[in-house]
Amino acid sequence: MTANLEQGDIYFFYRSKIDSEQVNSIDDVQRFYLVMVADNDDKARLFVIGKKRLPDISDGSAKSTQREWMMNYLTASPTEIGNELGPLEYDTSTEGERQQGEAIPAGAGRYVIFEHHDSTRLAYRLHQPDKPGKAQKELGILAEASFVISVKNPDIDAPGFPDQKPDYPQQLKEKFADKRWIDISDTRLLDYENAQLLLIGAHDDLAETEADISGKPALFDTLGLKPKNWPGASIEDGKFTTPDFKLEPKEPRGDPSKGGRRGGKAALDSASAAGIAKALKGIDFPRNKDEVVEFAEEHDASDDILEVLNELPERKFKTMADLEKAVGEVR
Repeated sequence: MTANLEQGDIYFFYRSKIDSEQVNSIDDVQRFYLVMVADNDDKARLFVIGKKRLPDISDGSAKSTQREWMMNYLTASPTEIGNELGPLEYDTSTEGERQQGEAIPAGAGRYVIFEHHDSTRLAYRLHQPDKPGKAQKELGILAEASFVISVKNPDIDAPGFPDQKPDYPQQLKEKFADKRWIDISDTRLLDYENAQLLLIGAHDDLAETEADISGKPALFDTLGLKPKNWPGASIEDGKFTTPDFKLEPKEPRGDPSKGGRRGGKAALDSASAAGIAKALKGIDFPRNKDEVVEFAEEHDASDDILEVLNELPERKFKTMADLEKAVGEVR
């Protein structure tokens, strides 16, 4: 018998790279977001998805190779989450002001988190676009899908996961005991910033599960957004599209150059010279900026480190010391 733990709206957004003039594929995407807004709740959760796509699903069954992490970036009111998805403006010491477009909606649907045999599952059914297109295909967004979902113990490191840790209260910490992963016995485990989750692809046909999904999403109304300010090609026709910058850019939350709301000093520490050297361990030089960022992404560098690396000047770096000097100039 299936027991639903939570249900609500689910939205997918992608954000293009800084100063990107065109988005033609996932290669032009810097961040991929998943938003959950539970029914009858006054809060929403904004998650960052690792490697910028949902895990693949093979043959309708769960496989350990089809997995990906996601991390809670912000828990706030739905309208605050909507505001967080607007255009960003970075003030760098080397290149002045640089802008990053608004996060572009790529999907809206309904989700449910439920118990299934000996695991917990996240399942969703897409309502927009009517049929997934190129953008959804590259981002791993299917018409419907389910995933095994687990929460990572913040006291046990896992290769490939971000360094940040959630500040769980003792009551929730005790649920982990000495386990690396636990099921979602309490959905409050998802509410804490930096909470990290493991998704494993399970089914691409919800008829094969016991998921019961009903209702209709209301993306713009729920997040307090005006449709005229947001590009619609992705969510309407499934196409990649370029940001419009119709809204006033704001300073990014957690801008590593200023500490920001996201962890303050902790954000700076994670993007320290030592942290960047660790994230780039094994890289050979010379490398240009794009190659450095690509290497960091492929080796699952934290979001704070990636944000700093994306502010680097467009030039070739001859050594790690050369790169670290450039990092010091933009922070």
